[in-house]
Amino acid sequence: MRLTAMFIAAAATACVAPEALPADANPTAVKIGLQSAIAPFVLPDHASGLFVDVLRAAFASQQVTVEFIYLPNAGLDEQFRQGVFDVNTATAAQHGQDGYMSRWPVSYFHNMAITMRGKIPMLASVDELKKYRVTAFRNAREVLGPEYAAATSNHSQYREAVTMPSGALFLDRTDVIISQPDVFRYYLRQQLPQKHNPDAELAFHDVLGHGRFYWLRFRTEAQRNAFERGIAQLYATGEIDRILERYQRDYGVTRDFFITLDCQFRPQLAPQKCKKLSEWWDDTHN
Repeated sequence: MRLTAMFIAAAATACVAPEALPADANPTAVKIGLQSAIAPFVLPDHASGLFVDVLRAAFASQQVTVEFIYLPNAGLDEQFRQGVFDVNTATAAQHGQDGYMSRWPVSYFHNMAITMRGKIPMLASVDELKKYRVTAFRNAREVLGPEYAAATSNHSQYREAVTMPSGALFLDRTDVIISQPDVFRYYLRQQLPQKHNPDAELAFHDVLGHGRFYWLRFRTEAQRNAFERGIAQLYATGEIDRILERYQRDYGVTRDFFITLDCQFRPQLAPQKCKKLSEWWDDTHN
């Protein structure tokens, strides 16, 4: 199914009138599994973050309370299968698991190669990473595919970090940082707060291929339906914009993390991005 068609069909399903959870639904809090180190989407205090606040607000609009469980990304699938939590927030389309997958992708992660513009103004391919000192997020080789793995294997000046050392780029301790731009900017603000307009000095190279869509997987159909009605309500009331504006003001976050939601509920916000995502989906799933 075309991604655009999936968005339209799913939006119609999600926008039905709110309904109560079935009588046999578990009245206790829905337990949500989250990756523990993706600030500003999940902040280190584990009480907030853009993803956390949107998930909480979506369920709250349906009178459902939530509890968050934080784990390394590598452990989410297994912990979901073991019943540790009710919602897996990082499910790929091809993952075969029990439960009910959301009818549309919820988040989108698009990593880039980031350099100082004055030093490396252009990167034409992943293969060029072999020439530079490269710092990436943990497990980048597993996430970014075989071409990236080939370019960085046997590379003596390649390393992966649990906490993104964004400031190292400005301190000339690395040449290239591999990161999602919002994550990069968050840590840069923590490490070099005096940098007021860092993007003017930076170059963002889109050489790592298409980003990754992530669905949510739910233990029960009732949980999925409540969440999807809740997201539709956040868009209908403008609450999603208020949350995003707060994180944009405090952390410089863009709307890219939730671009798939925008393409579903408000495609007029980013028509070119939505078209590009749809074309990429068609190319890779046909």
